[in-house]
Amino acid sequence: MRFLLLALLLASPLCFGKTIVVVQSYHIEYKWDADYINAIQSVLGKDHDIHVFELDTKRLAKTDWPQKAADTQNAIAELQPDVAILGDDNAFTLMAQHLADRNIPVVFLGVNGGPAQHPALDHPMVTGILERPFFKDSIRHLRKVLSERERFLVLMDDSPTMRNAVNEFFGEKREATLYGSQLDIVLTNDRDTWLQSVFDAHTQYDAIVVGTHHTIRDAAGNYITPNELMTEAFARTQIPIFSFWDIFIGKQQGIGGFTVSAHQEGLTAARLASLILGGVSPDKIPQMKSLSGHYVYSESGLQHWNLELSPLIASQANFVD
Repeated sequence: MRFLLLALLLASPLCFGKTIVVVQSYHIEYKWDADYINAIQSVLGKDHDIHVFELDTKRLAKTDWPQKAADTQNAIAELQPDVAILGDDNAFTLMAQHLADRNIPVVFLGVNGGPAQHPALDHPMVTGILERPFFKDSIRHLRKVLSERERFLVLMDDSPTMRNAVNEFFGEKREATLYGSQLDIVLTNDRDTWLQSVFDAHTQYDAIVVGTHHTIRDAAGNYITPNELMTEAFARTQIPIFSFWDIFIGKQQGIGGFTVSAHQEGLTAARLASLILGGVSPDKIPQMKSLSGHYVYSESGLQHWNLELSPLIASQANFVD
């Protein structure tokens, strides 16, 4: 079934003049959103009418989300789209059931929660890509990059997103061994705990690999941005920091790694939407996990840590800054 679906994705049927809505959990200035929307536009924008809506849930107070969702639902009802593409968990939570119940096919991307968190995943009008970090592939890759690679600290926020990803792959364990490397997994929403884990990591570990860190707050309850956290972590860490996501890689951020790509997620979602626009029912399209990652590296980060990629990896990598 997987190979059949891949074949269909590569040969999506031609269909013209349809209306598509894309609902972002966040906002267009957020790199993850910008990357997947550009990918969707590259596949569908030439032949279809695409309308993009921001739920803006990173910046709006949670108490304002229901009204924002209602306004978006009303705007979508006026458009009567042929398919809706929902980006990330908040858009799925706020929009999927409503749209599917109105017989609007839903394609999702970037969703980390499972059916327990998102019952609408089981709706016959819903299909898409469950976003999952490439734990095994990332560690296997880093073992090729690093000479010291016995122990890794995997550091994430304690969000439903990361708990679901970790529990799905590792179960309840917070220690694991992959390809001979020992992993210790720390999930926390406390700024001081997160940063102290980074500062102390050199006493036990050879490198740090970060997951998402979007739900971190200080002792007073103030929200700490991912950029602020990573900048301070980069300035004070004594061992290199890698990432499972490409959006956390750059100058004074993560060095790189084998990462989840928003662009790839967007391409896949657009191809699934194309299948639906061509007449394939969503319940005939199996939901899938992230299909492929990519190598992304910060040139300044490699220089800072005096690391050099092999010619093969370098030839396949995207470089930033």
